[in-house]
Amino acid sequence: MNYMTYNPNNYDYPIIIKKINTFIFQKVTNSNSNGIIIGLSGGIDSSVCLALAANSLPGHNILGLILPIDEITPKQDIDDAIFLAKKYKIEYRIIKINNINSEYMKNLVYEKITQGNLFARIRMNILYYHANLMNRLVIGTGDKSEYLLGYFTKFGDGGADICPIGDLFKTQVRILGKLLDLPENILIKKSGPKLWKDHIAEEEIGNTYEEIDKFLFQIEKSNNLTNIESMNKSNVRINKIFQLIQKNKHKLAMPEICKIN
Repeated sequence: MNYMTYNPNNYDYPIIIKKINTFIFQKVTNSNSNGIIIGLSGGIDSSVCLALAANSLPGHNILGLILPIDEITPKQDIDDAIFLAKKYKIEYRIIKINNINSEYMKNLVYEKITQGNLFARIRMNILYYHANLMNRLVIGTGDKSEYLLGYFTKFGDGGADICPIGDLFKTQVRILGKLLDLPENILIKKSGPKLWKDHIAEEEIGNTYEEIDKFLFQIEKSNNLTNIESMNKSNVRINKIFQLIQKNKHKLAMPEICKIN
């Protein structure tokens, strides 16, 4: 396949860091909020967002919430999240969400993916509870790759007040993490929502982020999904990405209002 040129190394990351730092500071200041709430998963996206936020705001204006699920969240992820909270000298809290989920499931029928989405929505409820309580903004930790794919839970991890890395592909976020001096084990960790045991993004999507980002870049630059679809029907892996984009387009739209007048 002939990709349009995409190389995640060909970007001015010091300028990107400066722009995001200014963005976070201005959004917090202009909203008259007292700071930010961020969900810390121990993964690359939330770790980069925390590092950027810590560069933008005093530590006491940042609350990190670690929201693990017993038997699903790896201990290493919890340890990494705690390490970063201490590294950047922010307040953090650990709230296990199993009991909350159990109360829901007393009245619901179990299905793996639906249950996973419920986990994501429980987490966002907790983030916004603290945001309301403390007059703070919730930082969205999703990147451009996830947004373009629709690889997030609607009103779950897709819910946020500001999205600092939403215009950066996953491969760019990894480079940013290295420049921000994140620990090596976070930089090389496989990305995944961890909504069920051993939940890895690249395995679920069926492709690496290196290939995914090349294709997404091509789509973004071509601005013609019909041509892209015809070019890639013979490539099963690429076609799966295209189908995922088409299936999840609704996630990127605001709820549609029925116009009366």
